[in-house]
Amino acid sequence: MIDPCDRCEEVLQPYLDRELTEAERLEAESHLDVCSYCRKRYTFEVELRRYVRQVVIEPMPAALKARLADLARETPLEA
Repeated sequence: MIDPCDRCEEVLQPYLDRELTEAERLEAESHLDVCSYCRKRYTFEVELRRYVRQVVIEPMPAALKARLADLARETPLEA
């Protein structure tokens, strides 16, 4: 028998993408209703997706780009 949290992890991305069957969706929602760990994971993924969408559409201010370039020159990456 598969662990319910493992199953939830397996279907989390398809759940967020609305790619599950109705039965799978109900199973995932049922688990999220009773498991605080998986609910936190779900909330994190929702917020992460929201952040990524925002970053993609909002241009980076020129001052921030310049500061990041300065930091990159000041602190080279080590191999």
